Amino acid sequence: MTDTADVVVVGGGVIGVSIAFALASAGVTRVTLLEKGALASGASGRSSALIRMHYVNEEDARLAWASFPVFRDWRERMGGPPVFTHTGFLAVVGHRDAAALRANVEMLRAIGIDTTALSPSEVERLQPFVHVDDIGAAAWEPASGYASPADVVEGFRRQAQALGARIQPWTPVTRIVRRESAVVGVETPAGRIDCGAVVVAAGAWAPRLCREIGVALDARAKAIDTMLVARPPALATPHMVMIDHVLGTYFRPEGQAHTIVGVPCQVWDIDPDTMGTGLPASAPAEGAQLLTHRMPAMASAALARGYRAFDCYSADRHAILGAVRGVDGLYVATAFSGSGFKIAPAVGACLAELITEGRARTADISAFRPERFAERRPIAGAHPYAPRRDHLEPAR
Repeated sequence: MTDTADVVVVGGGVIGVSIAFALASAGVTRVTLLEKGALASGASGRSSALIRMHYVNEEDARLAWASFPVFRDWRERMGGPPVFTHTGFLAVVGHRDAAALRANVEMLRAIGIDTTALSPSEVERLQPFVHVDDIGAAAWEPASGYASPADVVEGFRRQAQALGARIQPWTPVTRIVRRESAVVGVETPAGRIDCGAVVVAAGAWAPRLCREIGVALDARAKAIDTMLVARPPALATPHMVMIDHVLGTYFRPEGQAHTIVGVPCQVWDIDPDTMGTGLPASAPAEGAQLLTHRMPAMASAALARGYRAFDCYSADRHAILGAVRGVDGLYVATAFSGSGFKIAPAVGACLAELITEGRARTADISAFRPERFAERRPIAGAHPYAPRRDHLEPAR
């Protein structure tokens, strides 16, 4: 049996449902989203969902800045309960990256983002329990925080369906149908859907789907390790969200009693269909060492649970967004490299604008185009920090 749609979105994570909502909002009457499992069953459901604007490149920062009001004002914009928890945010760097951080803060302030460069002593006054001897500088965003991943995905789903989009979980796309230089539909176990455009927002599955129709994405799937600890009484009050470029990790509160810790992971080229979700035996000890180095009072924290997730990482660790040159009707929104949740609202708007109007207006996404790697024009900020360990491949 053959069905039809104007646009098929492949992938039911936060990026896919945001795109479906934006397309329906733009007046596309036949939008179909297909997800192989439950919505948010991939990277989105295990995301730590940090909501912050600090980047070393303007392109990502503008997407985050355009997305921030959607999370902050969720009830007014999207309906339903609030999804955003305000904590404030700190990005800390080592001494050798202090000048770069101050330059990046000025770049972000020029965009309009409320952020300030702090000295180590100012960090200590802001969060007195933080060890600062190896910190050279920090960027402070007083308005930032984190979101609820499941509630965000559900909110986009609810509003997309209210506008007429079809959201079909448990419906895998087995193949994108390409006829010469154009996509003409997708195949599923329930039959084929003919359409004029396909958006591949399938995360770690995107390279495989594209490769099968002759489109090579410069991206690979990688595991992501996370642990959750119960904070000790000395840290009963939730702390700020922190990205620690010195240690290559991040910390964020989870509710009133727990803290999420990112554990650096260098496991590449995983198969998301067969990968286990448990942490390796060494991860909790490594996470505890990082956490107690930055917050010594966490020494008496108790491990609540740990889990392994995954995402699609591009060669330059930035998203791949836009139309695929040479294949009419094919668009990609993938390879967010562990950092896509906070920019999902703007990404959805930009892809909908690109499909319906021929260009993105919410933000300039041309730098994220798929062909930038073949052009040898990767995305890079003018003032980068030392590479994060979890972005590197292990030494051979």
